[in-house]
Amino acid sequence: MAIHPIDLSTVYSQMDKVAKYSASQNQQAQAASQVSNTQAANEQFQKTQGVQQAAQQDTDTAAKVRPDGKNSDAEQNASEEKKRNDENETETEPRKQWEIKDPRVGNFIDISR
Repeated sequence: MAIHPIDLSTVYSQMDKVAKYSASQNQQAQAASQVSNTQAANEQFQKTQGVQQAAQQDTDTAAKVRPDGKNSDAEQNASEEKKRNDENETETEPRKQWEIKDPRVGNFIDISR
């Protein structure tokens, strides 16, 4: 069976269509990859910005240390909090805990099943 010029022209046109389709699929995959890389870079940038902002806030609001090595703000806050805790403990009655033990637990094994 011989190959006719008409057969070759249809084969070439079909090959052209397949090549164009394949190229478009590759371009779409590359575009999607680029978009995901851009999003990942933006998320990473936002995370680093958040860390830098938190670090900046910590340094701005950090307690000052006096020359004698004591932290006046922290000591005052700790002593006030300790006083509040002591007052709360005296106001409420201590909770009683009860432990109930069953002497039969662990002695009988149900093998009926």
